[in-house]
Amino acid sequence: MPEPTQHSVRETFDSGIPPQHGTSSVIVVGAGLAGLAAAHELTRQGVTVTVLEADSRPGGRTWTLREPFADGLRAEAGAMTVTEHCHYTMHYLKEMGIGTEPSDLVDTDFGYHRNGVRIPPDKVGEHADLLGLHPDERHLTVEGMIARYVTEFNEKLGPEIAQPVWAPTPRLLELDRVSVRRVLEERGASAAAIGLMEPFFLEMRGGELESASAMAWARYESGPRSFSTAGAQWYKVEGGTDMLARALASRLGERILYRKPVVRIAQDDREAQVTFLDHGRLRTLCADRVVVTAPFSSMRRVNLSMARLSAAKHAAIRRLRYASTVRVFLQMRRKFWPERRLMLSTDTAVRTVRDATPHLPGPRRIVECWLTGWQAQAAAAMSPEERVAYALNELEPILPGARENFELGTSVAWDNEPYAAGAYILPEKGHSELMAAIRAPEGRIHFAGEHTAFEPNGGSMNYALESSIRVLMEMSSP
Repeated sequence: MPEPTQHSVRETFDSGIPPQHGTSSVIVVGAGLAGLAAAHELTRQGVTVTVLEADSRPGGRTWTLREPFADGLRAEAGAMTVTEHCHYTMHYLKEMGIGTEPSDLVDTDFGYHRNGVRIPPDKVGEHADLLGLHPDERHLTVEGMIARYVTEFNEKLGPEIAQPVWAPTPRLLELDRVSVRRVLEERGASAAAIGLMEPFFLEMRGGELESASAMAWARYESGPRSFSTAGAQWYKVEGGTDMLARALASRLGERILYRKPVVRIAQDDREAQVTFLDHGRLRTLCADRVVVTAPFSSMRRVNLSMARLSAAKHAAIRRLRYASTVRVFLQMRRKFWPERRLMLSTDTAVRTVRDATPHLPGPRRIVECWLTGWQAQAAAAMSPEERVAYALNELEPILPGARENFELGTSVAWDNEPYAAGAYILPEKGHSELMAAIRAPEGRIHFAGEHTAFEPNGGSMNYALESSIRVLMEMSSP
């Protein structure tokens, strides 16, 4: 069978995944969505599957926080949205009997907090001096800035930028050599305009426009999943994003071994071996194949000296970067801000402030403070208590009354999560050089997860699920 493509994976998934030939046992490293889906499909085919999960829960970076909040409140620490274009996610949600509802990220009362002033997106021109806009930007809304500096230029790149199947042309690969910020500056955007547009570049919200690949960004902004064009077709998983992982995990039952961090992967001509920690002891399992779904950021801590990986794979594992984000959740006794569905982009260390519970009943609310980039790295170095106190201090000038109404808080610093070590991939300049090596199988070892997607952007449940089907196709090939 030839190497799977984005088109052939979709076609195979819709027509029926082929049976495995010569594979009777598989070890899956990681119980995120990619690992769970792969294990689920292999189990249905009668393959003996063992899933090794380092954490105590399934889902990986789909993580719904239900504690320590009161009144049944919950908040998403990781993945949040699904669209009608997320074919694989929608399939598994339907199969598991899980519904969707409108996303909290659309139809918000979005605004800016700049120099202590609240500014609606359609009124930025009235605050041009305060913001530092160029003279020829003063008549533009933020939507107009995106049209001028993003949409119009991307349309000139040619139809290939928005094709359903990703196939980068030489012209697009040229963009992979430059950063998002440089491209925007070359198009004439002021620093103020870039700051106003940045909150809409959802996949690039690692606060790293200086290093993020302009190719990956242009692809995302030209597609149907772009936040700048988000509409009612954006959804969230009913009951919490982790409901899908929980449902898949329940189908697998005792095949998932929790709190079993992998420390070594090896292979020879006969089998693959995975060594892991089991209550303070080392255990090794052998199987015909291994499917590695753990992020490369965490794989850097696994011994791969006997895994027979190519130099290109080792280089990709070392080079692939993940975005730094810290998400702080503050429970408030009541809604004390005027916005119906609060969402603010700020010029403080807390880049985004939003009501994380706009549709949940009861008087209490959870306010999320979202930090990215170097500010997130700084907050990650704080203790959990310091992090909450820091976010609350930053929030008070933005939402006066925050201290008075604060009840409790918690946070997730993704850089500190030992088995994730980052929030989602940040495709930097030169990312196209890594993509083939990232997803390529190596003998008996296969690689899945959002970072192995055909697309140059990660951070998607759909890409994670797609990658699991690609791996099954690789394994079924004679």
